[in-house]
Amino acid sequence: MRQRLLTACVLVAVLGGSIGASVVAAAEFVLKAGHSAAATEPYQVGFEYFKKRVEELTKGRVEVQIFPNRALGNERDMIEGLLLGTVHITVPSNAVMAGFVPETKVFDLPFLFQDRKHMYAAMDGRVSQDLGEKMQAKDFRLLAYYEAGIRHIMTNRKSITKFDDLKGLKIRTMENPVHLDAFRAMGASPLPMAYGEVYTALQQGVIDGAEAANTNYEAQKFYEVAPNWAMVAWTTLISDMIMGEKFFQSLPPDVQKAIIQAAQESAKVEREAYAKSEDVALAALKAKGVKITSPDPEPFRKAAQAVYAKFGGPEDQARLKKILETQ
Repeated sequence: MRQRLLTACVLVAVLGGSIGASVVAAAEFVLKAGHSAAATEPYQVGFEYFKKRVEELTKGRVEVQIFPNRALGNERDMIEGLLLGTVHITVPSNAVMAGFVPETKVFDLPFLFQDRKHMYAAMDGRVSQDLGEKMQAKDFRLLAYYEAGIRHIMTNRKSITKFDDLKGLKIRTMENPVHLDAFRAMGASPLPMAYGEVYTALQQGVIDGAEAANTNYEAQKFYEVAPNWAMVAWTTLISDMIMGEKFFQSLPPDVQKAIIQAAQESAKVEREAYAKSEDVALAALKAKGVKITSPDPEPFRKAAQAVYAKFGGPEDQARLKKILETQ
């Protein structure tokens, strides 16, 4: 009997210690972070690095839970979730973000950046600081800028080999007036549509094509229903890593600092991953037999200048000038 009692006491002590340890180890703050890309894409690489660094910098006080592939809704849903407090961090394409903070649409102009070096300098420069303040006024906290790749055009039936081939085609774009204007200027008939609906719309012929980067075109298997890939490089997409401002302000200063540091570090990791993934994805597309064309970009670029001519007011034009002058 004494032996059984002793064993029971030991078990209680061990279990009690384990429960106590788990309570101590439990995170003080749990952040739900969602994005629209597949778990194999660079967004996920960036978010995993962000999670690792936040949890390291806060010594476990903060836990980051990652939800890829629209598990928390489409990009618009997740942005709205930040304001409702149901989502804590997301990284929507800037084109969708512009529906909430119109000033950000400057980053969506066609053929805006000379190369990735120019883009990164603009993303991290004076204009991004200004746009961060505009976001804050709308209850969003800009943490960092991710990249979403150099964008090309996929089609399901007609292959695009020259500028005139785009004329009249129904092309899915994001819900962004600059993107709509760009494709109209290039002769297409743009149709805004949620990202999650693109595959089926291509499959059923509701649209003739869409725009994407090598990486998500390959990862989302759009080539199965749109096997023609025209490498036009019509824009390079930026994505805003954001939180709800009210939730951000509710966190202790040291946690805020850790989140900002981790986000900015993760952006460098994500950008590097995206640049590498573009080449890997293109090689995979060639191996799958995708019909890849390289139309002369100059007619597309020339047509797109019409968007610049009517872009925004004086404040927008001033931001555009700063971006174009960025070294």
